[in-house]
Amino acid sequence: MKRIVVGILASLGFLTFMLAIGVGVAIWMFLPEEEGLPERTVLTLDLRQGFSEAQRGASLASLDLEPGLTLAEAVMAIDRAGEQQSVAGLVARVNGGGGGFAQVQELREAIRRFRGQGKFAFAFSTSFGEFGPGTMGLYLASAFDEIHLQPLGAVGLTGIHLETPLLKDFFEQIGVTPSGEKRGPYKTAANMFTEDRLTNEHRESLEWLASSLYDQIVEGLASDRGLELSAVRDLIDNGPYNADEAFQNGLIDHLSYWDEVRHRAEEEAGTGAELIDLEQFNRLVPIDQSATEVIALIEGVGQIQEGKNSDGPGGWVMGADSIAGAIGDAIDDSDVRAILFRVSSGGGSAVASETIGRQVRRAVEMKKPVIVSMGDVAASGGYWIAMDATRIVADPGTLTGSIGVLAGKPVLDDLWAKFGVKWGTVGRGANASMWSVNEDYGERGRERLESFLDQTYDAFTAGVARGRGMAKEDVHAIAEGRVWTGLQAKELGLVDDLGGFARALELTRLEIGLDPDQPVVIRRFPKPKSPLETALDLIRQPLIAIRTFSVWLEFLKADGLATAPPVLIR
Repeated sequence: MKRIVVGILASLGFLTFMLAIGVGVAIWMFLPEEEGLPERTVLTLDLRQGFSEAQRGASLASLDLEPGLTLAEAVMAIDRAGEQQSVAGLVARVNGGGGGFAQVQELREAIRRFRGQGKFAFAFSTSFGEFGPGTMGLYLASAFDEIHLQPLGAVGLTGIHLETPLLKDFFEQIGVTPSGEKRGPYKTAANMFTEDRLTNEHRESLEWLASSLYDQIVEGLASDRGLELSAVRDLIDNGPYNADEAFQNGLIDHLSYWDEVRHRAEEEAGTGAELIDLEQFNRLVPIDQSATEVIALIEGVGQIQEGKNSDGPGGWVMGADSIAGAIGDAIDDSDVRAILFRVSSGGGSAVASETIGRQVRRAVEMKKPVIVSMGDVAASGGYWIAMDATRIVADPGTLTGSIGVLAGKPVLDDLWAKFGVKWGTVGRGANASMWSVNEDYGERGRERLESFLDQTYDAFTAGVARGRGMAKEDVHAIAEGRVWTGLQAKELGLVDDLGGFARALELTRLEIGLDPDQPVVIRRFPKPKSPLETALDLIRQPLIAIRTFSVWLEFLKADGLATAPPVLIR
């Protein structure tokens, strides 16, 4: 019993400590920020992990008290820094990655605009991939004036490699049979479950994606490093390289350590220069809110489902209720002149996509232009919610399209048989068992599934024809589930312009008759939580832990009986 009492007291002490942290953070969040930008400033950026596409909530569990900038916020902050006379330049840490393909391209363009204001930009990496790929990291770094590599580092320049698991044989071994249908032979999302080798259409799709992305990298490196296209292709084929080899081949400019790069940046900036990071700069030099024109910013990120937005262990979920509601609120807000809709999604529910798409159409009908800015992926349902927008902007490396439909289920009867599990069933209705995973579709059930897929695919292709002003037969020629890069989609008429968030913001201004660089107020929908709401959330987290602990105490009946808290369903 003594051991239990000690454990209880220790746990209560920990929970009290967590509660104290929550209260302390709440107070800290209301403290005034430091004011004033140093007279001579060098901006520091950490680009090794990329940026989130939407705002995350603060979390005590991860000790993530300041969730960090979104990609849009980072891009706008870099652009504002380029306009500040006191900012002399920037120095960034990169590695072998740095985010998805399109995000890397957006950051490259932001660095180019920054340099175009007469500023310097240095990139530093300990290694562009340590015994691993580094092509994307080098592609990002090549947009800078100088690339510095730690002397023991490497440049994992090896090109583009796309791969997908094919699990048909594995599922057969464990007794799982994927069953379903699709519309479009290039709708290959389910192939990983149903095939043991690439179908002709699947291989063709991957080939054209790899070629487009590869060509974009080759052209970018050739232009930035002053090399011939053929020379870059040869360098890729002969990679990877150690630091000395990378220097000799002109892939980097200097062999340096981080402290040396920082010192060089300070010298380049001039006497008294101070280094501040991008998040600090964003606090010190916020977006000018004195403008009169308001643009709504809505961020649709993750798998599209019914319900509300969420961000959990399974990743981002774009809730149709949240996003459709946000668009509706922007429509109803008389201050809002236009909607900038950032989309980063590989798809999801068709009905949830249509719920969002309907609000996009309504906004356009109500004379509030909707400009879509596509992230790394805006395909399938991610394209559905964009197709009726006033204009669609994608990065050259964005993956989009996938105009097709699939539906199905895993059939587990053989799996249960392997473990001696049997199911007793009763039902009423010829198709009552249609959605059960314990048996395959019957003839009548499959006919109904096919009917639903036909209806959904017809609605999708008709929507693309309507939204893009294309003949339906022309849509079918580029649909059937085909995935395109943004560059290819532009040529096919599926997107209007190439560029990132900054380009989309520029086009949004033009759409409502403003100058491309005229100051505007960016108003987020749904409305972000206030500091008070965020603080209350932080306080609530340890309180939830205390409630969980109190339930666990109820299960303590004897010494050593309970070893773990029960699972709470709420």
